[in-house]
Amino acid sequence: MEQVMSNILTKAGMSNSTSKPEPFQCEICGEDKPQTQIKHPFKDEMRWVHCACPCKIKEMEDFKRDQASKDRQLKINKLLRLSSSMEDIKSMTFENYKARKGTENSYEEVRSAVENFKERGKMGVFIFGETGNGKSHLTAAGGNELIKKGYAVILITEKDLFSRLFATKNFKNEESFQEIMGACLDADLLIWDDFMSSQRLSDEEKDWIFQIVNGRERANKPIWYTSNITPDEFSSDKTAYKLDDKGRTWWRLIGNNNCISNRAANYRKAKAMAKAMDISIEEYEKGAV
Repeated sequence: MEQVMSNILTKAGMSNSTSKPEPFQCEICGEDKPQTQIKHPFKDEMRWVHCACPCKIKEMEDFKRDQASKDRQLKINKLLRLSSSMEDIKSMTFENYKARKGTENSYEEVRSAVENFKERGKMGVFIFGETGNGKSHLTAAGGNELIKKGYAVILITEKDLFSRLFATKNFKNEESFQEIMGACLDADLLIWDDFMSSQRLSDEEKDWIFQIVNGRERANKPIWYTSNITPDEFSSDKTAYKLDDKGRTWWRLIGNNNCISNRAANYRKAKAMAKAMDISIEEYEKGAV
């Protein structure tokens, strides 16, 4: 039995004596492979073994990184399919974002959230304000920057999220409840667009909200919210109790986010009115007629 094990050790690269053997050349770079001494498992003596060449180790590490990168990209692509209106989202960048008066704080916060994403952990962003004032574009731009950095990001509207979760009750539905909920919890970043846009939440919808908010908090992962609630609504207890009768979801949510009031006016309205009046958007927003 000992002889069998000795043969196995020799075939594995251990010398069959205490003398240093002739070096082996690496099949990749042609250099001598490094050698070191280790204790023989059956005898009280040291034996020489050939080690992996540094270039071979680098090749294996590069392969491992490449595989991890491919697995990561598959995860990103899978999660991206859950996002709403993907083509529209892809086109939203910081470069084509129109910074306007009242957007300064929101812009700086999203920029900071992107640059310090890993360090911030579960700390997210909650941007609220008038409809059409650039909240969705800004958060989507930040999400696209993170996708470029290799993070898995989902951007989904509240209406789309609830509709797709409800649709899973149909056994013929292509997506399962577990797949959608799992993706919302697993993504590095969840961008929740039009949060609290529903006029009245069912108990089931409240439970879904809590599952996602609580699950991502426990996983130390952030959510970026956009919402059309007003500053008065933001500070009202009625808003907190809209999510549950004790306000636990709302206060957990607020505690995990930097909350910013986007004070810019409705850009879509300004664009439409300026076109109707045959003036520039800037003139309209300044009150010109």
